[in-house]
Amino acid sequence: MKRSKSIRFKILGCLLAISILPIVVLFIFTLRNITQFYQAQISTASNNEVKVVTSRINNIFENLDGVMTSLIFSEYDGRNCMLYICENETRENLLTAGQRLKNYRMYEYVCSNLIGNNQYAEGVYLFNESGYTYSFVRNRELGLEKDYEESVWYQDLMKSESLQVTKMYRPDNFPPDQQKIVIARRFTDVKGEHSAVLALVCNDDIFDNIQDNSLPWGKNFVMDAEGAILYGDSGDVSLKESEIQEIIGNESGVIIKKGSNDAYIYGTLNVEDWNIVNEVSFETLAQVSNKSTVYLIAIIVAILVFIIVLLLFTEKVLLTPLVSLASIMSNTKDIKQCFENKYRTRQDEIGVLYRCYENMLKQINQLIEEKYVSEIQFLKSRLRNLMSQINAHFIFNTLENINCLAQIENNQQIVTMSKSLGDMLRYSIEYERDEEKLKTEVKHIRQYINIQEIRFGNQIQVDLDITEELLEAKVLKFMLQPVVENAIEHGLTGQEMPWKISIRAIRENGSLMIQVKDNGRGMDGETLVQVRERIYHPDTISEDARYSSIGLSNIHKRIQLLYCDKFGLAIDSRPGEGVTVTMTLPFHIS
Repeated sequence: MKRSKSIRFKILGCLLAISILPIVVLFIFTLRNITQFYQAQISTASNNEVKVVTSRINNIFENLDGVMTSLIFSEYDGRNCMLYICENETRENLLTAGQRLKNYRMYEYVCSNLIGNNQYAEGVYLFNESGYTYSFVRNRELGLEKDYEESVWYQDLMKSESLQVTKMYRPDNFPPDQQKIVIARRFTDVKGEHSAVLALVCNDDIFDNIQDNSLPWGKNFVMDAEGAILYGDSGDVSLKESEIQEIIGNESGVIIKKGSNDAYIYGTLNVEDWNIVNEVSFETLAQVSNKSTVYLIAIIVAILVFIIVLLLFTEKVLLTPLVSLASIMSNTKDIKQCFENKYRTRQDEIGVLYRCYENMLKQINQLIEEKYVSEIQFLKSRLRNLMSQINAHFIFNTLENINCLAQIENNQQIVTMSKSLGDMLRYSIEYERDEEKLKTEVKHIRQYINIQEIRFGNQIQVDLDITEELLEAKVLKFMLQPVVENAIEHGLTGQEMPWKISIRAIRENGSLMIQVKDNGRGMDGETLVQVRERIYHPDTISEDARYSSIGLSNIHKRIQLLYCDKFGLAIDSRPGEGVTVTMTLPFHIS
């Protein structure tokens, strides 16, 4: 029995499906919820913190914008300082050294008051139409005035419609890792006739002081609207291009790094659409999640162990007795009187089945024994009757006497017919073997042809094309005679002379093919289809007196029963060209 059709396979499969599938579903569902909760905690904490960070930085820039506005509209001795200098420092009006000194004092006074205590502002530059630059720096020279018209921040300011830009700036006399932030604004004098540029230079402490929060911050950097790194070490950034585009395209969010407990949180600033990006670690949350997963796996393993123990118990108590009983029942023919009943003492349904089967087997054996005895006695009686009616030696002796009398009377036809008939009878009653050598079958055919020649009064020409090796091959007994008989009865009878029957044998791919062909009338296509149907499917069509082909059908069945379905008999014919019958058997000599 196939394993897939066994009751053991089906019951165990059902039990496994009923018990393990819900556990697997529960495990996947719970693990998915844990992961989602973990990610939700990360997202919530990160979004809250990034909002705090971006809000703090935006407030700093708003304060610096207020400083810029205060610088532009500040007054000194009743005069608006910056607007006054902008109005005086024109291309047409060249100031003297004394006038510029006076302006410088006013300019420094205003700048020192407004940025003196500011922790981010480090210098103020005023660029006029005359080309003269006023500067105020608290500590070191920042060098912003050098070739300022060629600098990126100045050119972007001239192109900008908002009249203010914020850019990163690296002074030449500062270390490479120190950057400044330039906030530059264009403004005009009171009359709107002349313009100037006020630039406020700030340090990068704006971005350094963002870690006053509860998250374990790592590296942080600032990215512009194009994805370029403005602040921070770009070599430490391991973001992919798709992740950079996500940061640029969204206001805020979290990017969790696969295979680690780190993530990048980001938010968009109000300044030039800059993005503040920080790397954070969620190792604590990951540990909690891992512990929950370990506990869940331990529970699942314990449940699976319990299920396996239950399945083994079911296998031993229920399935093994049923499978054993099925095996015993399938081999009942090998059991003589009884079988070993291991479960006779069980009081459940299994014990009842075994006891009932044991009793049934005893009754069957008893009935079989009684039936066999009666059948044997009947067959012996019938055999004795048959033996008394027909005595093979009596038939052979009678044919031998007829043969001797025919020789005395010099009647050669009777001699030939009686001799051939006797040989055929001897060949026919030898039932011990199903196979004979091909040469024996051919000899039998020659004897049959002798009788038919006398019967019809015509000579039948038999052409043999068989090698000595193939004559020794084993073939089915009584295989050729029905084929030759059909050829004479249905193909040659009523035809003009000569009558020809050719018998050919070939060996091909381990098979022996024997072909019997006559030169009779042949068959049309419709009749050939009917004959083939009768040979291969004899029970599906009605009896046909002329083309019943009972002998051919029997040969085909015998070949397939003795050998296998790939061997058998084939028939082919055309009107006026006779009939060809081909028998295919396995080639063997033994």
